[in-house]
Amino acid sequence: MLSAVQNFAYQLLLRLLLPLFFFQGYKQDRQRWAERLGYSNQKLPLRPIWLHAASYGEAKAAGLLIQAIRDQGYRGSWLVTTTTRTGGEAIRSYLTESDLHLYAPFDLPSAIRRLLRQVEPSALLVMEVELWPNLWRICQQRKIPIVLANARLSETSVKRYKQLLPRLWKNTLNRATKILAQSDAIAERYARLGVDREKIQVCGNLKYNLQVDPAIEKAGKQLRLYLGGERPVWLAASTHAEEEQLVINCHKKLLEDYPDLLLVIAPRHPQRFDGVWQLCAASGLSAVRRSGHNKSSLENTVQLFLADTLGELLAFYAACDLCLVAGSFVNVGGHNILEPASYGCPVIVGPDMKNFADINREFVAQNALEQVPSSAELYPRVKLLLEDKQRCARLAAQAKACLDQYQDAAKQQAQVMTELLYPEDTNLVVSEPLK
Repeated sequence: MLSAVQNFAYQLLLRLLLPLFFFQGYKQDRQRWAERLGYSNQKLPLRPIWLHAASYGEAKAAGLLIQAIRDQGYRGSWLVTTTTRTGGEAIRSYLTESDLHLYAPFDLPSAIRRLLRQVEPSALLVMEVELWPNLWRICQQRKIPIVLANARLSETSVKRYKQLLPRLWKNTLNRATKILAQSDAIAERYARLGVDREKIQVCGNLKYNLQVDPAIEKAGKQLRLYLGGERPVWLAASTHAEEEQLVINCHKKLLEDYPDLLLVIAPRHPQRFDGVWQLCAASGLSAVRRSGHNKSSLENTVQLFLADTLGELLAFYAACDLCLVAGSFVNVGGHNILEPASYGCPVIVGPDMKNFADINREFVAQNALEQVPSSAELYPRVKLLLEDKQRCARLAAQAKACLDQYQDAAKQQAQVMTELLYPEDTNLVVSEPLK
């Protein structure tokens, strides 16, 4: 009875929020909003693995897993769904002509069934913490195996799930065939939510399994020449509202000691580019936006640079002397610190890193990043790093050492996937028997 009541509450809440979902989906990509209702005018792949990755970070990790599963011998197709446009851009380079990207359907039974009528996935592979009760229930009813890969779960989320519709989340999670947790601590949190321990397996964190792309490194060198090879450059990456003003204020103080210092701001969401540019233009600093600058190099007088293009963030990490990974000074929970670390960029974060608490804790313990306790501490910490190049070099080296310990996560998770699904449960096409 309790489960039925909580399920009814979820369905009601979902419908109340539907206008907001429609608005967000239409705003992100109005040409393809119908995909969020399960419609597609594209040719769908035959018996693909359906992989869902919400946004940019999850999609980048998903790309590593796709490649690892292919390395295990999988030759079938992929249907990849993302919630955001940036997620779609991030996954595109990993897809072939036989694969397809769609925006994820809303968690409405009608939308999910509509998409499933067009495509019969061999498995549903969900990244990190995307719990959609209707999707998981309908896939289980159709005997589609469900794997939650690279699973993460913070203590904050555990408390929230226990307080709000706990039976619904417990039932949903137990529909999974396997939950591949990033760490022992995360595995224990899933168990505390009532997940069958036999379903949980610790496989490491895919986001540690970043392979440095020589093309990105080359682009980073070219970008550094464009920005100014001799001047110091720092980056505020994946910023949210209020954080841009914070870093601009910090930069103004830094300019008193470093008059040739350049700040690059890369907002998290593309729909905020124009608004952030207005803030930059009103800052009193000499500002330029990437999309509007056609010269071969940036003028030395430019003090503030808006990175308002997609797909260049990794190159900026490779180009800059140090970076602030934002989302950590507002109630967001931080963003991925592993990408800048993989390209040798020393990292600073703010106090709120709850989305990456385990990774952040380990990096702090290994002196692999700088975490400031408040926004007031940002200026002195950035100033310290600009003054102490040896400290920056140690941060970068320690971060690389942390990354090197976790290079087998993609292989482990791919092995679990292929052993689970081949040959009994799916029609996986392989080049040779999987071992």
